[in-house]
Amino acid sequence: MRNHTKKNWYSFLCFLSIVFLVSSCDKDVVAPDALDESYTVAIKFKEFESSTTPLGKNARVLADKAVNKWASTNPRQTQNIQQGYLYYWSFNNETLTPDIRVVGGAKITYNGGLTPDRYAGGWASDTYTAGRALNLTGVQEFIFEIPLTRVLELQTLGFDIGSSNTGPKAFDLFYSQDGEEYEALAKDNQFTNTNTAQAKNSFQFDLTTLELDLSKKLFLKIIPKAGERGTSTAYNSTSGVTRIDNFHLIGVSEVVQEATVFKLHYHIFDADNRNMVMMGTEVFEPGNLPDLSLSLPIGNYYASFVSNVSNAELNIPERANADDYFMANPFSNHRAQIFGLVDTFAVDSEMQIEATLQRYYSQIRFEFTDSDDLSYIGKLIFTPEHDPYFYSPFVAAMGNPVLDQSEIILIPNFEEDGKEIVFHQFMGRVVTPQPIQYRVEVYDKVNELLRTFTVGSSIKENVQLVFRGQLLTKQQEVTFTVRQNEEWGGETIVSY
Repeated sequence: MRNHTKKNWYSFLCFLSIVFLVSSCDKDVVAPDALDESYTVAIKFKEFESSTTPLGKNARVLADKAVNKWASTNPRQTQNIQQGYLYYWSFNNETLTPDIRVVGGAKITYNGGLTPDRYAGGWASDTYTAGRALNLTGVQEFIFEIPLTRVLELQTLGFDIGSSNTGPKAFDLFYSQDGEEYEALAKDNQFTNTNTAQAKNSFQFDLTTLELDLSKKLFLKIIPKAGERGTSTAYNSTSGVTRIDNFHLIGVSEVVQEATVFKLHYHIFDADNRNMVMMGTEVFEPGNLPDLSLSLPIGNYYASFVSNVSNAELNIPERANADDYFMANPFSNHRAQIFGLVDTFAVDSEMQIEATLQRYYSQIRFEFTDSDDLSYIGKLIFTPEHDPYFYSPFVAAMGNPVLDQSEIILIPNFEEDGKEIVFHQFMGRVVTPQPIQYRVEVYDKVNELLRTFTVGSSIKENVQLVFRGQLLTKQQEVTFTVRQNEEWGGETIVSY
């Protein structure tokens, strides 16, 4: 009996020794001393830039009224609607493509179907800088053709307009849904500043009283007229210049989520030994980044926060120290909206950090200038001929850890979306513009190769790059125009 008791006691002591050793090993995994006092670090993410520009105060009030009114009569569908700009043309990129749009297919013509192609200095409005504006001579009429697909309610139309000394100082505004029969929306709209050439005159029009079929298009026609001229010279409808800018519609639209991944990744590193001390991933609702509450001991830290709204996971090492940490996005994940922030901070008490995420990608747009019908185009294949891009925020010179041989295959709908293609190029954060180059293959609907060409430029993150030229041409040389817009952080247009 006594021998049996000794054996049991010995077994128990061995068990305690094993538990102690295992426990000691678990503690070694955590870089900071577990006995150090920890403090709560609350991280609150400010609203970061998105594809929809935030509204100014007055516009936001009007849009709020619209969405509240619509939601009160459709209480079960409020999760799938958004308020704000439905369409917005800043013209800062010298393109007729709207900066914001619900769907593609909007068109602008003047004087019986001509396409505007002249620009001059514009005016600032809301969050848009005073970049460019449409600037045309001898305008008899402007027509904006706007699809209302996914629009649930129209609230406001607004734009800025000006003219030369011999240009119009007033206008009539009409609307239609077939482009043939127009009704007056507002007549005799007099400029408030008639004495200064090309002075800004801002107008807003209430659209809530219009009885519209939202399954059809909306045509808005502006007819310039002489108006009261002040000290300006006589009106000349042939040589007078009309300038229009910041044309926009405000209202409520349906949200169609094309992304399946909504994740916020965070990685915290000890600034002294560069070891990872904490990592995590938070799944969030669209447009609603979560706040973080982290418990950290006294010390100095590096931090990386990355949000991914896309259809694929990012390439981020599961566990790595600061010297091995990087992030990358597959090229084929071409609609990815990736924002992030790298920060350093010291913890010695409870603290709160306000973090604004920055765009880690650039927008690549192809604007095709072909006058011929492109509806027989079946697919476009974009293959990068530059090395895959990755971002290693804590190491200046890391060997490229990414093997990405993916490509983008797009089935265009040039009738609805206009003659353009848009995708995103992940860049991370770079100090100087980096080279990009794409091979483009064009196929018809029976999968016959029609053309192959290559375009390239150099960009940083947060830039809009436009390649403008003909998709199909008999010329041997590629003649695309390149334009880069630094207002996003920037746009580049490349002619090809």
